Amino acid sequence: MKRIVFLIGFFLLSVVCNCQDFNKYFIDKTLRVNYLHIGNSDLDSISLADFYAGGRWNGTRSHLVEKNRLGDVLVEVFDSLSNVLIFSRSYSCLFNEYRTTERALLETAAFEESVNIPFPKSSVKIAFTSFDRKHKAQKLYEGYFNPETTVYKQFVKEYKTVDLHIGGSSDTCIDILFLPDGYSLDDKKLMKNDLKRFASYIMKCSPYKEYKNRVNIRAVKAYSPQSGITDPNQGVFKQTILNTSYNTIDVDRYLMCLNVWKMHDIADDAPYDMLVILANSPKYGGGGIYNFYATVNNHHTNSDYVVVHELGHLIAGLADEYYTSEVSVTDYYPEGVEPVEPNVTTLVDFDSKWKNMLDVKTPVPTPTTENYANVLGVYEGGGYVAEGVYRPWLHCTMKEIRYDAFCPVCSKALIDAFLYFSK
Repeated sequence: MKRIVFLIGFFLLSVVCNCQDFNKYFIDKTLRVNYLHIGNSDLDSISLADFYAGGRWNGTRSHLVEKNRLGDVLVEVFDSLSNVLIFSRSYSCLFNEYRTTERALLETAAFEESVNIPFPKSSVKIAFTSFDRKHKAQKLYEGYFNPETTVYKQFVKEYKTVDLHIGGSSDTCIDILFLPDGYSLDDKKLMKNDLKRFASYIMKCSPYKEYKNRVNIRAVKAYSPQSGITDPNQGVFKQTILNTSYNTIDVDRYLMCLNVWKMHDIADDAPYDMLVILANSPKYGGGGIYNFYATVNNHHTNSDYVVVHELGHLIAGLADEYYTSEVSVTDYYPEGVEPVEPNVTTLVDFDSKWKNMLDVKTPVPTPTTENYANVLGVYEGGGYVAEGVYRPWLHCTMKEIRYDAFCPVCSKALIDAFLYFSK
């Protein structure tokens, strides 16, 4: 009994210490940094646009410095006086996907990006670092924000929000926020039903349903001038509140939003850690980028699968495990480098992945036969390549169209993310 009391006391002390660190450097308010990510296949740079502030800080207060970098870009905040690292968060971005396209060989493009950080009490240094597939770091930007002297704009509340699933307070849950696009006022009933339906898809899927008290889902009630979604390849162009469009970076089914600043402006009206755009279109499409945002179309046979698959990317930084598709590549994971994604390995550093979860009798690599259909293993083929990259399960939601079929490794990564946001 004494040992249990001691452990509980130690846990509470740790939480208090973490909260004191937050209170030492930050106030309960959000600072958003808007910037342009500019470049091509050879150039990578950031140009600061402006600062916005307001609301509460809805992110984690207990894990201010990120333990494991899963994203391509790392933002770090340092106390200006002591140069102590007081906040960090990584994310991936559409710009880095653009850099791998043929178009990036010929032209330079600028993509809107935003990052939220806790509002500092005093002057801070903000640094952005980009990492390539070989984990080579490149400093993109370093600048200062002083709450006393730096000009910033205030959040403007414009939209009503609706609760779809509330597991607890924003301080103890991961907050998922739906942003509808392509719903006109005539689609009011449709939007209401779609939002409930997609929230249900999430909460009926493991591990969300087992951690329902760690998850909140809300939606912003925002209407578009026109109904429908832009599809350039079909000659369809719509005026919508977020201008979501198919054929992003020349992939027909890639349904993404380039108006990232506007997206965050709309999202400011609700607590959020993760943003999901629900697009009013029957055409299959979507996307999910770690700590950036996800998209899904509202009407398709496999909409339940698509939304949880894309949330796997968004929330847990999970890799795609398929390797026969229009986005197949041969050099996505360089030889001799361990991927950062938790559900794929090149065996370069398998100790850092799910090795400790394997049965000692399971061969590595594991034969890709149905005899191992429900066995945690190391199966060749994943991350867009058929050889040299391995996944943990034969048939997972991150590999193929199977709803509610996350493998133990992917489930663990999602649960870790839920607990990360349990402030």
